[in-house]
Amino acid sequence: MPIWDDVISAGERRAYEKAGWGGRVGFGQRPALLVTDMYRAFVDPAYPFSSETSVETASQIRILLEAFRRRSLPVFFSTERPAQNAADRGRWKVKAADGAQMTEAAAYEIWPDIAPVKGESVLVKTYPSAFFGTTLSSQLIYLSVDTLIVTGTVTSGCVRATCLDAFNYNFRVIVPQECVCDRGAASHKVALFEIDMKYGDVVALDEVLDYVQAVNLGPG
Repeated sequence: MPIWDDVISAGERRAYEKAGWGGRVGFGQRPALLVTDMYRAFVDPAYPFSSETSVETASQIRILLEAFRRRSLPVFFSTERPAQNAADRGRWKVKAADGAQMTEAAAYEIWPDIAPVKGESVLVKTYPSAFFGTTLSSQLIYLSVDTLIVTGTVTSGCVRATCLDAFNYNFRVIVPQECVCDRGAASHKVALFEIDMKYGDVVALDEVLDYVQAVNLGPG
């Protein structure tokens, strides 16, 4: 049973199916992994932005990360940085961003268990999508990537926004269900439903691992 069946009614699901939404995008030939905003402030329980499942999500991402590294496939991370002023911060509707913890660079370090290694790109962003204001799209094009595996936090915010922009750029979007998390269970499930109906495929981690193992690493 899909994870969202307890929050999306059978009637709603039938309406989407009747209109032809859903189905599968499928995997392409050249994947990249994106780890979205798995920095300390979103993972460490000592910070107000973390969720109850973020540490476990990091452990699941690590499994996928190691699989990508074994095949020498491209890996990207996104993070943020302390805002320099009000305009730099933008119009985020969250007061916790003004707290003393969030003015320290340590808050924006990628969680140590999944820290980037040499050669992996770390994109610094300000807004939800990892594409907005970064070089992610141009790097993916340079690498001839056609499939973006999106992981991280939070599902209903930066993950969903990144999936939408990846869709807008015509990448195949794949979300391993175990590798994303949110502060709210309902928003998490609704976001996954929307992604799966419209923009990409929400699949089990094992399915992505099988794909990564089998992908043909021929010339781009």
